[in-house]
Amino acid sequence: MGLLRAGRIVLGVGLLLAVGGAAGLAAYGWRPAIDPIDPPAAASFDPALVQQGAELASVGNCGTCHTAPGGRAFAGGLPLPTPFGTIHSTNITPDPETGIGRWSEAAFQRAMREGVDRAGRNLYPAFPYDHFILVTDADNQALYAFLMTRQPVAARAPANDLPFPLNQRFVLAGWKLLFLQPGPYKPDPAHDAAWNRGAYLAEGLAHCGACHTPRNLFGAERTSQRFAGGDAEGWHAVPIGSGSPAPVPWTAESLFQYL
Repeated sequence: MGLLRAGRIVLGVGLLLAVGGAAGLAAYGWRPAIDPIDPPAAASFDPALVQQGAELASVGNCGTCHTAPGGRAFAGGLPLPTPFGTIHSTNITPDPETGIGRWSEAAFQRAMREGVDRAGRNLYPAFPYDHFILVTDADNQALYAFLMTRQPVAARAPANDLPFPLNQRFVLAGWKLLFLQPGPYKPDPAHDAAWNRGAYLAEGLAHCGACHTPRNLFGAERTSQRFAGGDAEGWHAVPIGSGSPAPVPWTAESLFQYL
């Protein structure tokens, strides 16, 4: 009876610690909702800023993930298979009900910088905010201007298909605590402006490592093996760093032509 009682005590303490840990994680990851706005008129944005945002959105390949096959541009709904389940991309057109039409610039900045949506929900890192955290406020402002001047499309993304507890968004707070590094990008004084510009684009908006870097058991990039090759959505992304298997070394000109 003594052993049985001791076992129950240990089990009870373990359950209390688990519940307490979950509650603490939920409290740590909680973010307030940001008030909705009336969708701003497209004409209210500076055309030069919109053009800058268009170029940045191209660098970030926003349309690739946020456009389903046969669907409208940026209207979301693309299924993204991961080792943990399927996540569907969201609608980032300025539709007020199913898109980001009621998002303020502050809400957009928070999503890019913290991986939290306007309602205060943690976003899954299939949206690569671990890279977008490096983007400057000024570039985010331009991206916001571009997206808010797109054609609104009423399209609600299908529900994600994730097992418990991964379908509980508070667990993402733990992932962020472990793997999300602070931003924005800080230039490395050991390198020139061109190198730093390349690093800012490759590490930030272009999120090259999202495919070209291997991942650990938690789905986070192995930063010690950056650009050493990885797997994403059934494809193998070859190494693009110093370990590139290319028989002929890449030059700036050949990379330019390829891209």
